[in-house]
Amino acid sequence: MTNNLTVSWDSDGDVDYFMVWVNEYMGGSSETFNTTSTESSTSNVICGNNYTVQVAAIKGDCQTSTSQTQSVLSAPCQPQGIRGSLDCVTNSAWISWNTALYADCYTVSAVGEDNSVANCTTYTNTTCEVEDLACGILYNFSVTAKNSQCGSQPSTAIDLQTAPCSLSGITAIPQCHNSSILVMWELAEGSEGNTVYTATAEARDHTYLSCNGTGTSCTLYGARCDFRYTVIVAASSDQCSSLRSPPYKISMEPCPPSEVNVTAYCEDHNALVSWSPSPVAATYHVVATAADGHMHACNASSTNCSLTGLHCDEQYQVYVTACHENCSSAASYNVTLNTGPCQPDDVSVTFHCSNQSAVLSWTPSDNAVDYHACAEAWSGQMLHCQSTYPTCTIQNLDCGVLYNFSVQASDGMCNSSFSDPVETGATPCPPDVVEVQHVTMYADVQLLRFNWTDISCADTEYMLALEGNLLGDDQAQFEVSSYWTNRTSFEIPLPCGSWYSATVESRNAAGSSDRSGPLNGTTVPCPPLNVMYSSDSITVVSWDPAVFATMYSVYMPTVSLTSQLCTTPGLSCSLPPGIPSADLLVTASNAAGESEGASVTAVNLLGRRKRDLTNSEGLTAPRIHVTLPKPGVVDTKWSRSDAATDYKLMIKQQQGGSEELTVVGEHIILTNLSPNSTYCLTVSAKNNTNMGPESEPACLQTR
Repeated sequence: MTNNLTVSWDSDGDVDYFMVWVNEYMGGSSETFNTTSTESSTSNVICGNNYTVQVAAIKGDCQTSTSQTQSVLSAPCQPQGIRGSLDCVTNSAWISWNTALYADCYTVSAVGEDNSVANCTTYTNTTCEVEDLACGILYNFSVTAKNSQCGSQPSTAIDLQTAPCSLSGITAIPQCHNSSILVMWELAEGSEGNTVYTATAEARDHTYLSCNGTGTSCTLYGARCDFRYTVIVAASSDQCSSLRSPPYKISMEPCPPSEVNVTAYCEDHNALVSWSPSPVAATYHVVATAADGHMHACNASSTNCSLTGLHCDEQYQVYVTACHENCSSAASYNVTLNTGPCQPDDVSVTFHCSNQSAVLSWTPSDNAVDYHACAEAWSGQMLHCQSTYPTCTIQNLDCGVLYNFSVQASDGMCNSSFSDPVETGATPCPPDVVEVQHVTMYADVQLLRFNWTDISCADTEYMLALEGNLLGDDQAQFEVSSYWTNRTSFEIPLPCGSWYSATVESRNAAGSSDRSGPLNGTTVPCPPLNVMYSSDSITVVSWDPAVFATMYSVYMPTVSLTSQLCTTPGLSCSLPPGIPSADLLVTASNAAGESEGASVTAVNLLGRRKRDLTNSEGLTAPRIHVTLPKPGVVDTKWSRSDAATDYKLMIKQQQGGSEELTVVGEHIILTNLSPNSTYCLTVSAKNNTNMGPESEPACLQTR
């Protein structure tokens, strides 16, 4: 170590030379010199001093720039006043010295005559214990001071001679949880039977325990947990005499760990347990016991460890024990750990497309006082809602986006893990309005154009679906649908006499909507069947009812395409005499339009159909006539039959039941028939002994 100080710097351009000032701190000596290089040295630095250094660049007669002042420490001076003493129990030396100015730390070095080496370092004191010295060895001790810059020269050395250890080795055994140490030794060779041996134990705080005896063992009482002891046995009251054993080091059992703290991580079902360290413990064992007896444990060599796999909604009692060699401490005091509520189960999501919100519900968690629900989009966008009840509503979802919904429970102190995610999309609504246009009719097939309102949601497609039946027959059902399309209309052909229920469904990347409200309707009725032409004093055209028909018309197209002769909701029309049957067409109509015309299929010039209308008892078949004066009212009349006392009226609903009424007289007004239904009525005359034949049926469509 020299007294040299070297200063270097960077040049800042074209200069003639540099001036360097080195000043002792607080106005002591100073030194100035110049140089043309960017480095300069001085050997006049004194130990234990603080110096300031400045450099200036000189150009001609001008000082162009001056560096900032730098402070530098010289090496501490070598420590003075070295002194020492021996501790014969621990076989260590205590070395002291005077403070060296500007020293940050000191190192004591011990070199034995057998070339063994020991040392110690201190940062705050001017005393240091050099431990684990050998017995009966002369040691040379010196002290070196250091700071952040340099180290001093070693101090003047002192010599200390450790005491010899002529007794053979001893054994010391800690008596765990008994505050005692059993010390055993062998008798010194040639010693007398009444020789008193003294065992001495020194603790880290330099307190002592001792016991004695004339045998080969004794017990040291008053040993403390967490303490390390150095034990020797001497056959003399002088612990530094040659009649002593080598030192023996032992540790007592650790004290119960203190300052036990438990931090729960409920979402992960983990807990971090920490405690204050024991100076003698090698490992620690942590146990958590639940009320039902199940346990979790962890081991650590540091002062914390994690309990994993804890059950939710449990209360655990946690304690820690410290271990060293064959001894373990007593258990620490118990700390209560509450793991928080379990994650919510049975999470369901109901999406409301009308306001782009989702209602979440779940099974309540025990001991939960609050719930936090969230919706996470694939983009990372998060939406939330809070509730103290097992349901809440998340607003402002983006239409067409898929979300993962999950719920977390809290007991006010700890949060559960999130529930398993439920993936649901913010699907579009079905169209608000579905309408139908009746386009064309060809060959008993009607083309229907369905229109619906557009949905304001990205990339929405639609599907039209129809289900219904043919001619009102539940055994002749059909289902038909469009393909997915981004248009808001679609055309589908259906046969005449069809009943349908039309719905529209929307979809995009988030999923499919519910179906729209059904639009129910019928197609144009099929042409009437069995058109009969009867001519007597008047001409009557009759026909069978057409399903879903509400009105019938008779035309004579040979006169004019619009030559409508009669219109009626009933199943017959009276015409002027003399109209040829071949010139007549009958159509059925409803709100969907008018059927094609049906020609006369049978002619009865006697004004009756092929039916036995007489009875041997004089009961004839009445002629029935029905009218619909207003919706819900059917006025029914028939001709009188001689010998009849009353009449049986049969009311048959198409694809429905039948009803039989007994009527006195030839007239009845019916008011309890179902609307928009087809009925056929027949009447029979009867008396006390006989029943006459049925009339021809009169069929009608109620309104």
